Amino acid sequence: MSEVWKVRPPLSCWELLKLWMLILVFAPVMSGFSRSRLTRLASGYGDPCFEDDYVKEVVAHVGQTVLLPCAVKNLGTKVVSWMRSKDVHVLTVGSFTFTGDSRFEAVHTDSSEEFWGLRIRGVKLDDAGRYECQVNTEPKKSLGIVLKVGVPGEPSSDMSSNYVGEATIHSPATIYAQLGSPITIRCSVIPLSTSRTLFFVSRPPVRWLHDGREISYEFKEDTNVTIHTEYSQEDQKVTSELNLAAVTWRDAGKYTCMQPSSKSDNVQLIVVEGEHSEAMQRDSPLHSSGRRFNLAWLYIIVMLSTIFYNYCQLNCK
Repeated sequence: MSEVWKVRPPLSCWELLKLWMLILVFAPVMSGFSRSRLTRLASGYGDPCFEDDYVKEVVAHVGQTVLLPCAVKNLGTKVVSWMRSKDVHVLTVGSFTFTGDSRFEAVHTDSSEEFWGLRIRGVKLDDAGRYECQVNTEPKKSLGIVLKVGVPGEPSSDMSSNYVGEATIHSPATIYAQLGSPITIRCSVIPLSTSRTLFFVSRPPVRWLHDGREISYEFKEDTNVTIHTEYSQEDQKVTSELNLAAVTWRDAGKYTCMQPSSKSDNVQLIVVEGEHSEAMQRDSPLHSSGRRFNLAWLYIIVMLSTIFYNYCQLNCK
């Protein structure tokens, strides 16, 4: 007499359902987690410290947009906040804004040296004063920067002397580039005669902004953007080049060359139809690496859902 043995599935339907719910919850979380952030958390940095601590004053005129710099090395899991000293008002904590004045916002770039600037749009005379960039260590670390605001048409020798150097972009105010063509934007920062020693000893970083957001190319799979900076004490200047290997539609906009303690310069890039538009379609926002990554997760979820359904049909009766 033969017996028919029914093999019990390794997982019950209830166990499989719980496993599937965990996948659905953590898949989007892991897909959106910053790889650079994960790298920093796992690398075991030391105590946080300010990089641009030599910047004590920033100058602006009424109506301008100003960026107060704050770069923190070894930030790890700590949080950067900005406080206005005159009324002890916390303006930002991390990426969140804690003021009803929408002109204030944190500017963050995800690079090895964490840049957490404070951007103030449409500067007013009342905005002048001391601002503090703080890190929630124990005891708390803070970096104070004084914002001086002037009125256009009323130059002040005292205000102009606060610049350590001046940035100049060597191109017309507006650049026209064909879609798919390479382009290089060159900028030089020349220190003032009274600040040359400080300028070259500290080797302050030159930063590039695209429409107000700092360009970060570290940990970036898209190698279309590269930045090369040289410090030449012999020529008494710093030269930085922003290279776009093949211009895309999303590259259009305003580019700013800046060094926190120097007067910045900017240029407008306009992208026009070119001969390589067909080859560049893969680089459009619709085909970006992040979108491809999300679509890959969608395909995986659909496939696993099908397998889960078939498994339950066969083993969960």
